Amino acid sequence: MLYEYAVEPAAIGSSWQNFRYLFEKFGFDRGRLISRFPGKWEREVYAAANAMKPLERARLEVALREGKQTKFIRSGRPYDPALGTWFQNAVTQHAVAPFHAIISEHNPAAVSGVITVDDVDERHPLMMSSHTWEVERVGTTLAAAMRPLLTSAKTILFVDRFFDLSKAAYQETLKACLDVISAAGGNEVRCEIHFCDHDKRPPPEIVAREAHRWVNGMLPAGMSLLLFGWKERPGGEDFHARNLLTDIGGISVEAGFSAEGAHQKVQLGLLTPDLVKSKLDALVRTSAVYELVQPVLEIRSDGSVHSA
Repeated sequence: MLYEYAVEPAAIGSSWQNFRYLFEKFGFDRGRLISRFPGKWEREVYAAANAMKPLERARLEVALREGKQTKFIRSGRPYDPALGTWFQNAVTQHAVAPFHAIISEHNPAAVSGVITVDDVDERHPLMMSSHTWEVERVGTTLAAAMRPLLTSAKTILFVDRFFDLSKAAYQETLKACLDVISAAGGNEVRCEIHFCDHDKRPPPEIVAREAHRWVNGMLPAGMSLLLFGWKERPGGEDFHARNLLTDIGGISVEAGFSAEGAHQKVQLGLLTPDLVKSKLDALVRTSAVYELVQPVLEIRSDGSVHSA
C-alpha cells in the first residue's frame, strides 16, 4: 500500500547516517512516501544538515534532488509556525488529517502514531507496508487507493486491454480518478488511456462523435485525454497486464479499471521503477513491442475530439 509519513527535517538532516538510513526507506515502490510538510520540506532538511561535512552535504543535496520524483507526496496540510515546533505542527495536523505515522527525533509526550528515529525499522508495525493488497471494484475506492500517484504525477497512463470509454464501468473509475487529479490542481497533468484494439470496440469515428457525452463534466478545464489503441505483433508480447503507469511510479491493477461493484475485489500491486520504465517504453508511439493503431485521439475538456 502507499502510506504517507511526516518526517521531521531536523531529525533526518541531523547526520549523514540518519539521512541515508531513513531516506532509503521511502519510495513509491516501497509503499512509503515522505509528506512535503511543510511545503519546503527539502529546504528544511538541507538547512538542518549544516553540521555535516561538505561532501556529505553535497551527497544529501543530490539525493534530495533525485528523490523528488519518487519519494515525496504533497501534503496539502497547513503549517503554522505560530503553533511552535515542527513536531507540534505535525501532531496537530495528525489529529485533523492523519499521516500513517510521524517520524521524529523524540516523542516526549508518548503521542500515538509517532516513531522515534532510533525505533525506525522495517519490522516496526507502522513501517510495514504490503506491496500487494485488495480493494473493492468501485471507482472511488480504486481512485483512493491510487491517490498518491494521481496527485503527484505529471504523466498518467491507464493501461487496460479492455478499457472502453463508452462503458459506464470504465467511466466511473475514470471520473473518480480525474476528480482526485482535479482536486489536487492537476489540470496540466497529461492523461492517457491505452487499450488493445478489437472488433467490439467503438471505431474512431464513433468515439469522435460520442466522446463529448461519455466524458461530459469529467475533464478539468484545460486538460485533455489521449486515447491510444494497440495491436499485438505476431509472435510478440501480449497486451494483457493492466497497470496505472506514471512518471514517478506504477501500480498493477490485476482485474482492470472497470468498476464492477463492491461485491468484487481487485488486487493492486506496487511496481518496481525498472518495470515501470520498461512498460512505459513499450507504449511510446514508435514502440517495437506493440503496433500503434492510428489515429491517436485527443478528447479536450470542451468535448471536442481531435487527431493527435
